[in-house]
Amino acid sequence: MQAKRPAGSSGRGDKEGKAKKYPNLASLNKFHKGHRGKIALLMVLTALSGGLFLAYPFASSRIIINLTSGNFGEMLNFAAVLLGLIALNAVADYAAGYLSSVISKALFFDMRKTLVDKTISLSLSAVYEKGSGFFLERMNEDSREASNAFLSISKLVIKLAVNLTFIAYIAAVNAYLALVFLAGLTVIVFLEYFRVSRMLANMKKSKRAMEKIKSAESELLKGIKEIKGLGGREAIVAKHSGASDALLNIRKAREKIERNLSHGITLIKAAIDFAILLFVAFVLVPQGEYELAGILAVWNYKGNIYELVSSLAGIKDLFVNGELAAKRLNDILSAPENEVDRFGELQLPSAAAAVEFRDAVFGYLPGQPILKGVSFEARAPAAVGFVGRSGSGKSTIFSLLTNFYRPQGGRALINGIDVTELSEGALRGAVTPVLQDPYIFNDTVLNNIRFAKPSASDGEVFAAARKACIHDEILEMKDGYGTVIGENGATVSGGQKQRLEIARALLKDTPILLFDEATSALDKANLNKINDLLIELGKEKLVFVIAHRLAVMRRCDRVVVLDDGKIIASGTHGELMQSSAYYQELFKKSGETPTETRREER
Repeated sequence: MQAKRPAGSSGRGDKEGKAKKYPNLASLNKFHKGHRGKIALLMVLTALSGGLFLAYPFASSRIIINLTSGNFGEMLNFAAVLLGLIALNAVADYAAGYLSSVISKALFFDMRKTLVDKTISLSLSAVYEKGSGFFLERMNEDSREASNAFLSISKLVIKLAVNLTFIAYIAAVNAYLALVFLAGLTVIVFLEYFRVSRMLANMKKSKRAMEKIKSAESELLKGIKEIKGLGGREAIVAKHSGASDALLNIRKAREKIERNLSHGITLIKAAIDFAILLFVAFVLVPQGEYELAGILAVWNYKGNIYELVSSLAGIKDLFVNGELAAKRLNDILSAPENEVDRFGELQLPSAAAAVEFRDAVFGYLPGQPILKGVSFEARAPAAVGFVGRSGSGKSTIFSLLTNFYRPQGGRALINGIDVTELSEGALRGAVTPVLQDPYIFNDTVLNNIRFAKPSASDGEVFAAARKACIHDEILEMKDGYGTVIGENGATVSGGQKQRLEIARALLKDTPILLFDEATSALDKANLNKINDLLIELGKEKLVFVIAHRLAVMRRCDRVVVLDDGKIIASGTHGELMQSSAYYQELFKKSGETPTETRREER
């Protein structure tokens, strides 16, 4: 014996079923919460517009009947009613369109802002692995589709309900006439649903192809200098053309599906029209079982009946496309834990003064460790240099200390606290990396430096630029600190970019500074000045330095030597020159000589 379903459970079951069938689309309902009042008003306006439009055929049929019967007074009355309906519908339709645009834009920008915030919280490995095209497509096209899906589905459901009332009217005019309609409409519904299912597979392929195009275009713009310098025009054009051709073929296939099915649907609509005429001519007229006004209303409104079918398929289409777009958004919004930056909640009880690595192990690829049990300690104030061949693990130490990556074994600590247990604010307030190839934003020089500390005054920015040996050169630029320097510093030299990055770090003024090849592009005069600055900073902060040109190592309080992911020596420059043949080799290969060493040491 079947258990009785509790009253009211059907509606909840339907909603739960929809949520289970379209879970990603349902997960975006949180974005609608702040707009519920406007959404409710939009639904009312949409229903009003549909209801007014439904009355058009009745008024127009009465106008025709009164005109043919010579009843001009009644005809004018119905004409006035029709004009009133048209005016009211125009107002309701305009208001609904305006409100829909406002809500869609608000949802779109809310989703994009959330995606940007979430993208920043993803781990570097996840961002690098997915590529720029992955994120650009989701932040733009998928956000737009997902933001439009809910409103479009809601409006179509309301129009569907309005149009269904007219089916009931046809049945009231003549039940057999309604059956003629429904027989043809059933075939159209089947074709529309077949079209939607075919289009879904095509849409997935299309989005993947578009990602590849966006990625190729991003590489083109970011690597334009290398493309020109290396004569890579043909290679990059071929890469973009290949992705574009793939998308073109996918879209051709979609157009073929649309064309073939649209042609079939058009033929069926013509067959329905012909069947109505035959039914009226050979069944209703001979039997005298018709009202001319009713037949005219049905004929005038049959286009809306066809729209009813398109609405049915359209709702399915919107659900499917909206679910696909929402799923792609959730690739970012619901990224797995291993793809998200993880921080703790601990704060540093005092200014960061000590760094310790305990048997740290890490590798970017499985089975290929870069760091193999690295251990060392450093305490402020001090300038500590790190040297070793490329790939020995120097920059990786900095990446673990900033929590860009997590140790796969061992620990990295600041003031005795594991960096993975510190809050993001505490860690970023303690450590600042200064990179070899910094990103310069398409903004003014002033804002580029101030990016590190948005609350800084102009005077603080100027002071940081002076220390970084870039102030005078900024003043010589076209608009001084107001000069817009182009995306990624397109209008400044490599050395100027590095000094702007150093100015940012000085402005932020954290107790630990990590200079990762941050002076590699400087000329000798500026290099000497920045090296003086690094040593001076080491008298009050903890400064870690990686440098291709090793002159600064002579003046560091301590130098850590790495080879093949292990620390093989540690000490002052003088001690290492006496005890480490490996360090001596590195030093000589950097272009430094013992004579120059002695001169500077004096």
